[in-house]
Amino acid sequence: MKRQMASARESVQHKKNTSLRMYINKEHTNYPPHWHTDVEIICAKEGDYKVICANQTYNLEEGDILLICPAVIHEIFSTCIGERVYIQADFSRLTLLKELEKAFRLMSPALHIQARTCPPNIYKKFCNWIDEIKEIYFGSAPPVEMCEGTTGHSLMSFTELEPFGELEIYSILMQFTALAGKNLSLFQGGDHSSEDAVLKNSISLSSVCAYLSEHFTEDISLESIADYAGFSKYHFARIFHDYAGTTFYQFLQQKRIGYAQMLLSNPEVSITDIAYQSGFASSPAFARAFRKSTGYTPSEFRMLNELRHPLPENEHFADLASGTPS
Repeated sequence: MKRQMASARESVQHKKNTSLRMYINKEHTNYPPHWHTDVEIICAKEGDYKVICANQTYNLEEGDILLICPAVIHEIFSTCIGERVYIQADFSRLTLLKELEKAFRLMSPALHIQARTCPPNIYKKFCNWIDEIKEIYFGSAPPVEMCEGTTGHSLMSFTELEPFGELEIYSILMQFTALAGKNLSLFQGGDHSSEDAVLKNSISLSSVCAYLSEHFTEDISLESIADYAGFSKYHFARIFHDYAGTTFYQFLQQKRIGYAQMLLSNPEVSITDIAYQSGFASSPAFARAFRKSTGYTPSEFRMLNELRHPLPENEHFADLASGTPS
């Protein structure tokens, strides 16, 4: 089917003996819809960049950082020539850490850290961590070997890190994720510095988001969650939209869809069971919501999960098409 070929799972080519990949892209290249189980961090060092994650558009300005959560379909558009840093890391073996899973649920589909609005002390930490990862990953490699390309990519993917280098990088990524999670209100829902009312309620709304991340599979109504937060239904609906940039029900559904995407990677669980486990009242309701959110039916998305190579016609994925599935 054409729709099935419109997006593919990317088998990320990690550095040898690691679950990590980092590269610097200076090409004016677009990447078609694809997804992977890795967390992906993009830092726009030069020029602007456009990324669509699960039908949400993020316009990255120079200096911005975007963290894309695992299993999110995304498409990348290079609006101009410039340097972009990419970090990809497989966190699947760390999902036993409940707060890590919670962080990705709260950030889903992606977290946009804007250079012009992020507090300087926090933004500096993010940038320093990316530079530290770059130093550990590339070591003393000359700049040409750091870039995405036939020579640099092949060489850097199959050279090894120094002993405990992978552990060092993951420790930095954990700090990165923890700081982002603690400061979600700075990055979600617009310009909070000029929203006094939202600032006053940010602690309560942050608690609501944390609660929803724990209980999104349950039968939750706007009335019940407004009562939990201590607001009237109508006041809560308004301030929640200001805070999260989306309605309560859209936010709740996004969490359920994201969870369903992970469950769909297991072929032994039926789509009907996934619908109920994700918090939907029925399988048809799940199918409608899933297609509206992702552009695919649950069955189509599951088939994408079974594809072990990306689109061969895209130059970026060409060398992976004939590779061994991960």
